Amino acid sequence: DWYIDSCKKIKYMFPKAHAAAYAMSAIRLCWYKIYYPMEFYAAFLTVAPAGFDAEIVGRGYQGVNDAIREIEDKGMDASAKEGELLATLQLVREAMARGIVFLHVDLKKSDAFAFLPEDGKIRMPFNSLPGLGDTAAQKIVEVRDKYEIYSIEDQRQRTGISKAVIEILRRNHVLDGMSETNQFSLFM
Repeated sequence: DWYIDSCKKIKYMFPKAHAAAYAMSAIRLCWYKIYYPMEFYAAFLTVAPAGFDAEIVGRGYQGVNDAIREIEDKGMDASAKEGELLATLQLVREAMARGIVFLHVDLKKSDAFAFLPEDGKIRMPFNSLPGLGDTAAQKIVEVRDKYEIYSIEDQRQRTGISKAVIEILRRNHVLDGMSETNQFSLFM
């Protein structure tokens, strides 16, 4: 009844079917957001990741709040990129307030591009790290799935990623526990 009544109220030139489709999409989105929040946020961020910064999100709720406040304090002086980041961080803050935990990028578990549900949490992808592009993210996952990687040197040689990307991975603790080179020491 509500749907039919709403269609009758639309008097302007915008096609009623189009308006109804928007309304139905909004209802579907709301339903998933309420009943399947982790899946909703993972899917939403995967298809619309504009402005996502894993380094900020990795700092937790307070880190996200601080970044939001910093951008809001700039007001009209905030750049377009900061505006995108603000909108995304507000969505992330909402997710965190609802109990959603974002897991750090992991060399063995993260996808190149997709935010993956994992044990009731969301695992961030490689391309969510600022400065790590889609090509490098894809190459890391391809090599990881194909070979056993024993060192940072091995990772760099097999993937062809730059030293700058290695530093991004190092800074975000993705390479923790890996040796620097393929050299092994034998003690007698």
